[in-house]
Amino acid sequence: MRPRFLLWVRHVAAVLIFIVAVGAALAVGLLTPYFLAARTANIPLLTISAITSFGLLTWAGIKLALSCWGTDRKSLAAIMSGLLTIIFLGWLYIVVLRPSGSHFAEVVPYGNTRYWQLPTGSVIAYSEYDPRQGVALKPEAIVYLHGGPGVRQGPFDQDIYGGFAANGFRVFLYDQAGSGLSGFLPHLQDYTVARSVADLEAIRQKIGVEKMILIGHSWGSTLAASYMAKFPTHVAKTIFHSPGLIWRLESGEDYDMSRTDVGRLGLPGLRLLAALFLRGRNPEAAEKLVPQLESEILVVPSFRQTLGSVVCKGDFNRLPNDLIGALDGHENPGVNPYVLQEIIPDTEHADGDPHAALRENRTPAILLYPECNYLSWKGAVDYRRTLTNLKIFYIPRAGHYIQFEQPELLKRVILAFLLDQPDAIPPYTSDADPRSNQQ
Repeated sequence: MRPRFLLWVRHVAAVLIFIVAVGAALAVGLLTPYFLAARTANIPLLTISAITSFGLLTWAGIKLALSCWGTDRKSLAAIMSGLLTIIFLGWLYIVVLRPSGSHFAEVVPYGNTRYWQLPTGSVIAYSEYDPRQGVALKPEAIVYLHGGPGVRQGPFDQDIYGGFAANGFRVFLYDQAGSGLSGFLPHLQDYTVARSVADLEAIRQKIGVEKMILIGHSWGSTLAASYMAKFPTHVAKTIFHSPGLIWRLESGEDYDMSRTDVGRLGLPGLRLLAALFLRGRNPEAAEKLVPQLESEILVVPSFRQTLGSVVCKGDFNRLPNDLIGALDGHENPGVNPYVLQEIIPDTEHADGDPHAALRENRTPAILLYPECNYLSWKGAVDYRRTLTNLKIFYIPRAGHYIQFEQPELLKRVILAFLLDQPDAIPPYTSDADPRSNQQ
């Protein structure tokens, strides 16, 4: 009885050793290319390192498991580890290495799309709206800064902001570098806050105005704040629409989806996840694995699942058809995940923090905070405490994109500010979250 029990124990131990060995080999096989990427961006070499480390560790583990089982057949260990390595290679190719297709869709231009070649090296796509003949031209131009980073300006932005041309403003909406129709930068590391600010200054010079009125949405507000800190004399007014934090976006923002219509947030596929993970070690290797154009295609499924986050609960049907249609079909919406991954951590560097400069800034500004915004209220309070000439307007029953649910109220509040008219609604003056009494 005792020998049979010991044999059973050995067999169980052998099976456990086999399972642990394969699991460890899988982990090592995936981590080896990550650590090796610090020295090389050669994808074939990184792939070989993954396969080799998996195969060797699997062979050693199976050999130990067979020995524990009671057999020491070296050929069996080689055969089993070889088969598992082939399976690992096939899985690695299918989910990570295989390109998404032979052709990746280009972003479709709008009918009014034009291009700037900036002295910074960026190729920027933009749309322009000018006052009709007979309307007196205002000296300041309105420039819209979209969110993301890595998203783009859309028809729903043009509908709202382009309409202010009727009031005498030249209005410009552009896709930031690497986003939408604008050109990709040659290296992922080129996507920085400083580069975004430099591009905006170059755009001001292209437009040919001394001062701009900036309208920043979400991350675009962060960009506007950084631009104001560096070029305070070139900003006439600023509108912060559902703003991201002034700085430290990565560690300081609290997301609250409870008021939004977002469902389960999904992750991108393993191929894109592998590239984004690799980016932290070697951006060149990441882009060699998944080029920027392909990344825009791969991010669509997970981006589609976040759409409900920009409207209030129950208001998914208020999203514009052109936005939903672009993500449901085969059109490339121009959302570049690499831009987000590069710029957000860039705001962690203390030497770029604009707070100190903004405390001396007297530029007239308003901040629009919607009821169903998933970005934290504390960020809005930070803007008011930093910018001494800022008013906050609380917009009820609206999400992150206010125009989807409260377009007329949005236009009234902004237009009153642009034309120096009395406030369309009373400003919100307390530091307490205006939604606290609604919970």
